[in-house]
Amino acid sequence: MLVTIGAFDGFHKGHDELLNVCRHNAINNNWGVITFWPHPGVFLKKVNTPLFNIPERELIAKVLGIPNIFIIEFNDELQNLKPEEFWIMIRNKFNIDGLAIGKDFRFGINCSGDANYLSDLAKADGINKIFILDLYEKNVYSSSNARKNIISGNVKKVDEILGYPFFIISDVITGNQRGRTINFPTANLNISGLRTIPPAGVYSAGVLINNSWYCGAVSIGNNPTFGDIKELRCEVFILNFNGNIYGNEIAVFFLDKVRDLIKFDDVNKLSVQINKDIKICEDIYKNEFNRFALSHKFQRAFTER
Repeated sequence: MLVTIGAFDGFHKGHDELLNVCRHNAINNNWGVITFWPHPGVFLKKVNTPLFNIPERELIAKVLGIPNIFIIEFNDELQNLKPEEFWIMIRNKFNIDGLAIGKDFRFGINCSGDANYLSDLAKADGINKIFILDLYEKNVYSSSNARKNIISGNVKKVDEILGYPFFIISDVITGNQRGRTINFPTANLNISGLRTIPPAGVYSAGVLINNSWYCGAVSIGNNPTFGDIKELRCEVFILNFNGNIYGNEIAVFFLDKVRDLIKFDDVNKLSVQINKDIKICEDIYKNEFNRFALSHKFQRAFTER
């Protein structure tokens, strides 16, 4: 099997060439991605949060046509392996007949091994189908750049980096059900745990529920108008949807930021603004969704999970 190895905190445009080399050089489409969880950067406290969790990464892999994704636990034992020991571990776990890696790939304790050394180790074991790629525009197409834009609220820019909008998959949990009282019922998302989310604000989104797309208006924050919620919440008003989805998983794709959160003097003023927000979100959804080339693939992959 031809494999590529890396942190792969999601898959972005910078990975396209790497994945294409695997596709075109594997025999009978027998190739895959070897990656890690927790994200090595998070484990080593070099990165605050991962871009995507495992189910999200597996969904992206399916959309991109990656036939195999193998996830290895990243822990103290793994991070302290010498480069030679790391290679032996990988070689023993998988029937590898080829490698495709980025030129800047590092492995082993203190990142002491590089791509050329991994190539030497593989060749010593009789593996000669090796591709070392100088991945293009790494400063533009990178997980760190995507993460930077997400946490600054520039979610529209992330689409250019990833090749698809940033998204989260979440089960719908019970909230205060306050939205119902002002005729804007929302689905509250479970954003607990270590994950990257945009900052407080209102966002336009595409929402996948079962096998259908909907326009969504997402609010992230602590509902400042009411002033009685301390924790950060993420809730989405789903246009033209009336079903009961408590306990179900939905996928929310962030298209663009609409505005920052504002504390209103009363609920009536909040309601007026929400109506305006929904109209803006709907306009963004209609415009941006036309550019979402992978929407049908995400729809099919999400349904087939």
